[in-house]
This record gives sequence, C-alpha cells and structure tokens, in this order.
Amino acid sequence: MNRHNRKTGLVGLLYRYSALELVRNRLGFLLIFMIPALFLAVVEGTTGEGALPIKIYGLGSTEQHVLSARLISLVFMAAAVSGFLTSYYALLLFHQDFKFYRYCISMRLSPRTLIVSRFGFFFTLVAVLAGFILLILGFMMPLHMVPAAFAGFVLLGIVYGAYGGIVGLLSKDFMVGIMLIVLLANLDAGWLQNPVFYSSAQQAAFIRWLPAFFPCQFIFSALFAGKMNLWALIMSAAYAGAFIFILSVCLQQKIRGVYHGYRR
Repeated sequence: MNRHNRKTGLVGLLYRYSALELVRNRLGFLLIFMIPALFLAVVEGTTGEGALPIKIYGLGSTEQHVLSARLISLVFMAAAVSGFLTSYYALLLFHQDFKFYRYCISMRLSPRTLIVSRFGFFFTLVAVLAGFILLILGFMMPLHMVPAAFAGFVLLGIVYGAYGGIVGLLSKDFMVGIMLIVLLANLDAGWLQNPVFYSSAQQAAFIRWLPAFFPCQFIFSALFAGKMNLWALIMSAAYAGAFIFILSVCLQQKIRGVYHGYRR
C-alpha cells in the first residue's frame, strides 16, 4: 500500500511539474487564451454571410447542407486553432530534452511514472482547450449537441497533440518541429478541409484520410446536422488511438534509453 501511495504521489508531483512548465512559459501560457479568441474574432469580423454547400460524410452516405460561410469558417478556424495549440503544447511536453528526468532517476523514478504523468497532463490540456474553444464559439453562433461537439474537439486535440509529441521526440531542432506542426494544422484543418477557402477539395478522396477530416465531420454533424455521426466518431477514435500508440512507443524507447544510459 505504501508503495502504491508513493507511486501515486510521484505521478501527482510530476503532473504538477508539467503544469508549472506551462505556466512558467509565459508566452505559451498566454497563447492558450489569446490565439483562439483572436483568430475567431478575426473570422467573425471579416467573413461574409453568403451561403455555401458543405458535405457531411457518413458510412456509405453523404448529406449536403447549405450553411453560412461565417459559421463554416468559425468551426474550421476553431479546428485549426485547436490542432495547432495541442500540437504545440505536446511538442513542449514531449520534446527530446530529458535533463530533468536524469535528476529523477536517482529517486528511482520509473519510466512508466513519467509517462503516466505526462499523458495525464496532456489529456487535461486537450480537454481544457476544447472547452475554452467551444465557450468562445458559443458567444458567436448557436451550438447544438454541445457534449458531442466537445468530444469531437477532444478527439481532434488528441490526434494533433500526439502528432506534435511524435514530432518533438523525433526532431532535434525545436524550430523544425514548430514548422512541421504549423504546416499540417494550416494545410489540413485550416485549408484543405475548409470549403470556404478550397471548395473543390471536398471532391478529392485523399483529404478524407488526413488527421482532421473525421473529427471535423463529427463536429459538423453535431453542431449543424444535430446528429451523432457514428462513422466519423469511430474513425476519429481509431486515429487518436493509433497516434497515441505511436507516441507512447516512441516515448518509452526514448526514456528507457536515457534511463539505461544514465544508470550505467
């Protein structure tokens, strides 16, 4: 029992340390609140009310809805911002700088303890960002099926966050990692998935396998069609699970390398 309590205490301690890392990074901490509000305010003030058709894909079926360009842009910008921010903070959490962990090895801190604490804080951050973005959207547009939309933003954040973590582990240069996550968030959620900017992309089959496609479809189904898109939910969860699995394997290998190298 004491051993279990000690492990739980260490996980909690490292969880708090992860939170302090974010708070002490003042620019990064401010970005959580500034970027969603700023970008969505720009969309709100600059996008017209013209009607545009948009397709929502299910398993073996396609629905077409005609919606305001402003509403479409708000949701897709929210998705792009969510994808970028979760990738950025995961890049910070999982970047291959484990100097702090080397100091913890002398305390007999196991690799599993660090992994559990990092993932715990990562999932908390994803949920907070999803809730904050939905809160801002609620002031700009009517929201339907809010719990389902929240789940969609959480899944989107997990997919993009895991991608950012993988980039952080594999990239030695932090700025290269930033460039890679900006490119994906901008090209995928911000541009190719958005019919306001690139309407012909909806006809291209390859965009349906990009990371943002299924979470965006699930969010759109909830907010505008008022229904649960089970196919998009299943595929979003599959993408999230696959990316988390890859991230966890890469992280375990990296930490174990540091652990065994230090213990020698």
